[in-house]
Amino acid sequence: PRLAREAEALWVSLDAGRLGGVAVLGGKPRQLVAAALMAPSLIGWVVFAADLDAREMASLERLSAIPLHAGVLVGEQSSWRSAAGTMRLDEKAAGSLEGHLKDNAAFEMADDDEPSITLAKPLPTFLTGDRALLILAYPKSEALAGARKLQIALGLMTLLGMALAAFATWRAAGRITEPLARLDHAAGRLASGEHVKVQVRGEDELARLAATFNEMSGKIEEREKRITQLAFNDVLTGLPNRTMFQQQLEHLYHSIEDSDVLVALHCLDLDQFKVINDTLGHPAGDALLIAAGDRIRDVARGHFVARLGGDEFVVLQRVEGDRNAIDRLAEQLIASIARPLTIDGNELVPSTSVGIAIAPFDAPDGGTLLRNADLALYRAKEAGRGTFAFFEESLNRRAQDRRRLETDLRLALERGEFELYYQPLFDLESNRIGSFEALIRWNHPERGLVPPAEFIGVAEETGIIVPMGAWALREACRKASEWPEHVRVAVNVSPVQFHRGGLHETIVQALAASGLAPDRLEIEITESVFLDGGDSTLKLLHSLRSIGVRIALDDFGTGYSSLSYLQSFPFDKIKIDRSFIENLLTRPGATAIVAAITELAHALGMETTAEGVEDNAQLVELRSHGCSSVQGFLFARPMQANQITRLFRDEDQARNVA
Repeated sequence: PRLAREAEALWVSLDAGRLGGVAVLGGKPRQLVAAALMAPSLIGWVVFAADLDAREMASLERLSAIPLHAGVLVGEQSSWRSAAGTMRLDEKAAGSLEGHLKDNAAFEMADDDEPSITLAKPLPTFLTGDRALLILAYPKSEALAGARKLQIALGLMTLLGMALAAFATWRAAGRITEPLARLDHAAGRLASGEHVKVQVRGEDELARLAATFNEMSGKIEEREKRITQLAFNDVLTGLPNRTMFQQQLEHLYHSIEDSDVLVALHCLDLDQFKVINDTLGHPAGDALLIAAGDRIRDVARGHFVARLGGDEFVVLQRVEGDRNAIDRLAEQLIASIARPLTIDGNELVPSTSVGIAIAPFDAPDGGTLLRNADLALYRAKEAGRGTFAFFEESLNRRAQDRRRLETDLRLALERGEFELYYQPLFDLESNRIGSFEALIRWNHPERGLVPPAEFIGVAEETGIIVPMGAWALREACRKASEWPEHVRVAVNVSPVQFHRGGLHETIVQALAASGLAPDRLEIEITESVFLDGGDSTLKLLHSLRSIGVRIALDDFGTGYSSLSYLQSFPFDKIKIDRSFIENLLTRPGATAIVAAITELAHALGMETTAEGVEDNAQLVELRSHGCSSVQGFLFARPMQANQITRLFRDEDQARNVA
């Protein structure tokens, strides 16, 4: 009955004129061919059916020269099933057929998980809605079986090539890495401070790299030698520097322990070197230092010589028996330095002072020995320069006293222990007090009233004079603002204040704060201001004059170049040093000098003040020479500020009585 029903369905296709195709009849795919029965008109159809089974597919496979696998797939819409042949397709393989039906080209498809080169050809169907495919598959393994030997041969050749390449690479790497390893090892030794060189072979890049490394190593060695030389030697003179001296000194200290050997430390510097350096210039100063170093080295041959800095040199003398050898070496050093010397056409006669400290007697260690030799050097300079002096314990006590004085000075300014005293200057033309000189005093809590001579020098050397001088300017201006308008105040200014800077601002601020007119302030300077300042000093003095401040040259006649200073700057006043006034009545030369100074001042339009006037005879003599004003104990000693008011009152009463 099923076959009859399926055959009945063939009428539709036969009526439509379809005479052949594949159809599934009785559950089997069959190839159908129809022929019409005419008598003479159509009376029926004869349909021939051939099964498309495994035998038919085997026959088809035998027709090919290559081992093909044939199969027929039937289906409806997008589903397929195997109808004939040995091929079995899973859903994934069946689904991949859809994309290749229109390509008419072979494609790769898995048949029972075995990849095959496949060709799918649609077959005509007899029934509407049916689909049929002829599948021809060529297993890939069988297709490539002939090339397998070639693959094996190529694989073996590839392996052999890789082995040869690996061997060649290993050999080449060995030629590269071995020199690099040597370079790396040498670089490590170089980094640890050794000086090494790498053997250079060939002319390739590695050889050039090794040559460059050797060149770098050599330059590093040269630089290290240069650095060592700079670290332990003075660049200018070539002598050992302070660092090497300290090492040598400590070594000598250890070497003389438990022995009778002494070490004499000669500390010397050039007298007035700063003046030479400033007047002739730094190149001339350097030339003098080089010459001095050569002379010291020649004289102290066999002893350790070093330059500590500036113009300071040291000689370490090892003394085993003859103590007089210390004195002889010091005398030879002084004599050698004192030989005349020509620098840039200028003939100089340098001199030196020598301070000597002896180990182990004068100090337990090297630092103390150097400090004690410095103290002895100061003592030699105080003795008149150009000589030598040995360290004594009293020098150490003086140094300790000086350090205490420095400490007390710094505290004194903070505690307000300074006070200004004022000494009047009597105007001989108007016969009245014309000005006061402000003189600083120190009310020490333990030592009482300390005169300036004991602390001004220390204040200048330590720089304390700068804030101290600024305070004195402010205080003097403040007090002078309370005096009559014709009375001026004179304030001494240290060279240190000039050279540290800020003096102009300090003076302007003092005048502004006190309200004192600038022409009532008189700045007193000494010739030493010009020794260090030069053009900058003159510029500052002119700036002060431009605002009305008066400038006086103090201690005139005691220096070497007083007349040149008068020519370079127009002072308002010249103060004649007291040394000339003391001998005014006893030495004719002193009288002539005072007369010459007053006449010179009048010619230049400057006032003159005589310092240290103590009796009437001196006053009469000074009047006769036209001196402008006088200052001294004849009129008044320096007094406290509260005594000045009474002095003005007494002066007014005396004028009224007259």
